[in-house]
Amino acid sequence: LFNKVAGLFDTMGWEVITLKYGHLQRAAFREPGGERLRDWIDNAPNTLYSALAFQGGAAWRGQLQADLADAPETLKLIERHDDEALAALMTNLGGHDLAALLEAFEAAPDDRPVCFIAYTIKGFGLPFQGHKDNHAGMMTRQQMEEFRATNGLAEGEEWDKFAGLKLPADRLQAFLEQVPFNSRGTRRLSAERVAVEPVEAPRVAGGGTLSTQEGFGRIMNDLARSNSALAARIVTTSPDVTVSTNLGPWVNRRGLFARREVKDIFKERGLMSAQRWEKGPQGQHIELGIAENNLFLLLAAAGLSHSLFGERLIPIGTLYDPFIQRGLDALNYACYQDARFILVATPSGITLAPEGGAHQSISTPLIGIAQDGLAAFEPAFVDELAVIMEWAFDYVQREGEEAGADAGPPPGWLRDEKGGSVYLR
Repeated sequence: LFNKVAGLFDTMGWEVITLKYGHLQRAAFREPGGERLRDWIDNAPNTLYSALAFQGGAAWRGQLQADLADAPETLKLIERHDDEALAALMTNLGGHDLAALLEAFEAAPDDRPVCFIAYTIKGFGLPFQGHKDNHAGMMTRQQMEEFRATNGLAEGEEWDKFAGLKLPADRLQAFLEQVPFNSRGTRRLSAERVAVEPVEAPRVAGGGTLSTQEGFGRIMNDLARSNSALAARIVTTSPDVTVSTNLGPWVNRRGLFARREVKDIFKERGLMSAQRWEKGPQGQHIELGIAENNLFLLLAAAGLSHSLFGERLIPIGTLYDPFIQRGLDALNYACYQDARFILVATPSGITLAPEGGAHQSISTPLIGIAQDGLAAFEPAFVDELAVIMEWAFDYVQREGEEAGADAGPPPGWLRDEKGGSVYLR
């Protein structure tokens, strides 16, 4: 499995760093017979390795002696370790070796994304480490007392900051105060709010009617034509439904984003098209494939730009309404992280054939109602859509202070002051 994971990230251009062996194992591999021990570790099934990690040193010894009976140098290496030392050696995987982790982090390049693959034993250091039933395991009182003693903790000191550590507390505190994580101040940045100008409802010549879906597209087109600070901060994105969710005029005026200039081949060859798909670093629309989970990941990242980078963006994502369910996990975590974005979802009409029923959005209003951090609207008229959008552009920028520990009771669940994201259906 790890080879497949590594191959996937390598194919995508990531640096892949695998942490499989700790320092104890690496040292053992350099001894006579060490290569054979390494081969055994590499070829041992995960289930066997886990069971032996649970059973301990004597079980490791018995298994290794049986499997490596034809490797006398390796058997001598094993005999130089008592049961406790042998168990420590065989469970010294890279993901549990702090020195190995630090070396890997220091060696990682900083100019490309990095995937760390760390081998670990589930429940490492606990009495039931490696056991297949340990996911919800609870230690007995006796096991907890033994665990406390093993870690050098006196009874009643379990929650003390530096309990069980050998270095003096003042030295540890001084070190922590100087590490980059703490010395750089707050990691949560902020950005100025962008002025929101009035959003006018588009008018139809001759007094005709206009759907809210088309009205949204016209409002976005009006914003694209303007030179407002708000329009300059809007970033739109869509999972392969840009035109059918009425973002076409916006994209024609504001362009698609790409790291390098890309010409519109259809335009270059004189082929008729209502869309101008020219790409470049100045583009304000990010086109995605049919992957709604990626849409919500992007909305989450762009919706935290003010907090992460000190630059405010106003992300707007469009998709077909029923397919919100494809990205629910990412949507939930985006709201949980307090990302700010506007989600515009298009319900299908009533003219679909029976086989198109999967495009009908019946349950999505429940998602909008239930999801904390997401204000949900279902505008029926274009004039109220304009009012809601003007309000939404302000709402996604609000950053009311959280109630502190000494600030009295919290203000409740209403997010009017604190702000949040917006879902338009």
